[in-house]
Amino acid sequence: MTFYEWRTQLRVHHALVLLADGHDVTRTAHACGWANPSSLIAAFTKITGSTPGAYRADRRNTAPER
Repeated sequence: MTFYEWRTQLRVHHALVLLADGHDVTRTAHACGWANPSSLIAAFTKITGSTPGAYRADRRNTAPER
């Protein structure tokens, strides 16, 4: 794995955490170092096979009630 691939995976992992906490895609993209949400969406989809919005929606639908 190259440094670039490792760094991208680390950034996507951070994005997963933020999205699970309820942050929106734009805020997550900037917090994880992407210049725009489109870059996050492309990297996220390539690694996880799902878009950040779909991941967030799925988390919202499967979250246990408090």
